[in-house]
Amino acid sequence: MTLATLQHLRSFNPGEHPLNLEPGQIAFNMATENIIQTESDYNIFLYVGNGGNVRVDQGGTVLATNGDVGKGWIRYPLRSMRIQGDNIYGDVSIHGHKLKIEATATSAGELVVPRDSATVATGSDIGSVRWNVTSKSLESWDGNKWDSTSKVSVTSTVPANPSEGDMWLDPSGTSSVLRVYIQSGGGAWVESSSSTAETALQPGNGVTANTLNQIDLIDTGSY
Repeated sequence: MTLATLQHLRSFNPGEHPLNLEPGQIAFNMATENIIQTESDYNIFLYVGNGGNVRVDQGGTVLATNGDVGKGWIRYPLRSMRIQGDNIYGDVSIHGHKLKIEATATSAGELVVPRDSATVATGSDIGSVRWNVTSKSLESWDGNKWDSTSKVSVTSTVPANPSEGDMWLDPSGTSSVLRVYIQSGGGAWVESSSSTAETALQPGNGVTANTLNQIDLIDTGSY
């Protein structure tokens, strides 16, 4: 067994990395910018020499280049999972198991998701969810935009960022019009209700239904 030496490298400058580490040697970045004081989250970074040729974080992102061969490292965050009253601070990942919330004899079980306004532009992980306090709908991040899981919008203005199958009920004018958004042909809102049977969006007029009597296909060239 080869005993690794302990290299006392440390930095207090945010974003600074060691260039070379011997296999088994470690270094730290303890910049105050890494610490979220309000959450008591002391996110110190630990660098461990692994004898490789790259310098990456634990997710594989390259953090430094031009070091010596065989003196690469991996960076790990040393996060403090703090419990203060009913609050837990820090990132938690659950792999291969279920997150189960149960009711008790005295209280109902519920999952509370983050609340944001429609002005929040980006998410982080695909599949993350939030409650949009402006539109009052549950949304998930698809990698490009927040996609509403509520597919029906009731508004006199065209809904922004629609997805395939979304429905829009326009209450303006003398009669309400229900439209369905289809992605083909560059994307378009198609009227699904009409006072004239020949132009109504229904089976036989450009619509193919599945065995559950749901819309399966809309032929945009049929009307």
